[in-house]
Amino acid sequence: MPHRLWLVIIGVVIAVGGIASPAFAYDEVLPTNNDCIDCHGYSAPQTNYETFGPHGGYLATTSKCQACHSVHNAPAGGILLLPAGTIKGTCETCHDGSGGGGVYGVIYARTGAVAVSDHSIGTTNVVPGGATGGGSATVTFSDANGYLTCTDCHSPHGSSVVAAFTGDRARSAQYQVFPLPVVTSARLLKQRPTSMPVAAANVTEYGSDWCGACHVGRLSGSGMPNNHPVESSVNPGDDSSVYTYQTAARLGGGAGLGQSNLGYKMADPRTGGQAGHRPICQQCHEDVRDVNAAFAITTVDGKPDGPDAGYVGSNPRFQVFPHESQENELLISEWTDSNFCLSCHAPEELP
Repeated sequence: MPHRLWLVIIGVVIAVGGIASPAFAYDEVLPTNNDCIDCHGYSAPQTNYETFGPHGGYLATTSKCQACHSVHNAPAGGILLLPAGTIKGTCETCHDGSGGGGVYGVIYARTGAVAVSDHSIGTTNVVPGGATGGGSATVTFSDANGYLTCTDCHSPHGSSVVAAFTGDRARSAQYQVFPLPVVTSARLLKQRPTSMPVAAANVTEYGSDWCGACHVGRLSGSGMPNNHPVESSVNPGDDSSVYTYQTAARLGGGAGLGQSNLGYKMADPRTGGQAGHRPICQQCHEDVRDVNAAFAITTVDGKPDGPDAGYVGSNPRFQVFPHESQENELLISEWTDSNFCLSCHAPEELP
């Protein structure tokens, strides 16, 4: 009798196990195939080469959700079913430099020297120029301690982001030929960063208005004395269209700052499409470079080591803005260098 009862119990367990239900049918094991597109996918790769990564393009046929979330295996101290206890820790599950160029720590990894300036993640809640009068402002950010963290600027699911723009970076795994094709991306930048004033309109294009979403006191007309004028919707140029990263006119023709140094020079007097316009924040704050030198990136991420050893003089050498920089205040070059000012101001025009 006990023997027959045991067989009955086994039969019941097998029968129940064969019924498809969320509890029995769900498999949290990540896919074992080598098709990167399962999680990363491409958005119209034949036209704009933008890659979503696991941050967008969700379909019933993809496995992107479980690239970051785990329904039953998330750590007890974690949040939102994520693999780490903090937002920064979760982002660095991938963006730690082990499988790519990393985000923070790139300069130290390449040179052994710490970054001179950065947007300090997990350590500060003070925004320089965050007050309308130009002073600093204390803000409650998304980190557990109220400090600045990744999701205060970036949208992890790619929702409500700025329009895609052309940057200097060429890191697409499939399209390594530089400078073509042109890689455009929104960089997952939110239209409404965390410290943006509630009454302000969404920022749909990357430019001075996007920086001013946090550093509102640095925009022209903010009330801060001795503030260098910048082009924004708060204080636009004479033209009806406001300059953005994508539309700033290059010296000698063309538009946009990405993959060219000519957009950082605004000769005095202005020429071509620059007439009547002010510079935007990113024309002074970007990756370190010599705007008077020809733009060239000799390696995909600007690093002169590894399989590309021997290539030097990449301009910019490291593509790390706006996370960290080799210069003070995330500037393109030391502001005390005359070339920094003379790229826009001709000596004979100075008062």
